[in-house]
Amino acid sequence: GNRFYDSAWTRLDEGRGKGKARMASAVQQRLETEAKAFEAARNEHTKMVNTHAKLMGQYNENDMVLKELNLVEEDAKVYKLIGPVLLNQDLDEAKTNVEKRLQYIGDEIKRTNTHMEELDKKMEEKKAKIMQLQQQAQAAMQKKAAQQQPQVAA
Repeated sequence: GNRFYDSAWTRLDEGRGKGKARMASAVQQRLETEAKAFEAARNEHTKMVNTHAKLMGQYNENDMVLKELNLVEEDAKVYKLIGPVLLNQDLDEAKTNVEKRLQYIGDEIKRTNTHMEELDKKMEEKKAKIMQLQQQAQAAMQKKAAQQQPQVAA
């Protein structure tokens, strides 16, 4: 669960009186909305982390292929696996293809990193909003409780 707002539900549910319940309900709805937005951002972030890991694996694999191609002598035969068939490929063409693939994967990694940073920022904003709403709910409860205390005449 989302621990940072669970305690607010308890405080909201403990309230008595219609005004308090109405206020608690409004704050509770706002808390739920913010919590759902936070959860959605966190799920998207998890997907991006997985995508990033996959891209890094592809990048490293292609980088190793390029290093191997750079070690090969110019007259060596290079084959590319296409489906179940090995096809002869020109060495320069193979290097160019792998370099283009590395560029593309590198661009995708940058895009993924940018998206993850945006999601991190969004999650921090949602977390701060949830904490603010919790504080508002707690302050309202304390104010209401103080108003319900019997006044002692001196």
